[in-house]
Amino acid sequence: MRRILYIVFLLGVLACGLLLYWRRSRPAQPREAPITGTAVPVPPPRLIPVIPSREAGNDAGRIVLDERSLMQQIRDSLTSNPRLAEALAREGRQRFPDSPDSEERDMLLVSALFNQRRLDRARREAYFYFERHPDGRFAKDMSLLTGAHPRPAGPKP
Repeated sequence: MRRILYIVFLLGVLACGLLLYWRRSRPAQPREAPITGTAVPVPPPRLIPVIPSREAGNDAGRIVLDERSLMQQIRDSLTSNPRLAEALAREGRQRFPDSPDSEERDMLLVSALFNQRRLDRARREAYFYFERHPDGRFAKDMSLLTGAHPRPAGPKP
């Protein structure tokens, strides 16, 4: 019986040694740089060409991308090109901050970050979503996707 215990112990030590050796011999996986308090400027995305429209009093034609087509581009590029979807969602947030589609756009931004495997950024954006849309219709999906939950309101005075 004692011999069997010694053999099992020896095999366990060898297995642990091989496991440690295997972990150290693998190349290190790149880690994301720590996020500082300053925002990194996102270059303007390349957009699908839109028919130029002329505004009243302005002779030069100017391309105006409305929010509806911007949202459609974000939805279309969410899985195929999540970086573009992120850039478009950030642009939409900047151009149309209080629009009716802002809740869905914030959800699509979190999904784009999740598809890029940038989970820490997705979680931060999820908390931004919960602050901005406390009773949002995508709150449950956001919680399931990122693991973030809305903060409780606390006791009522």
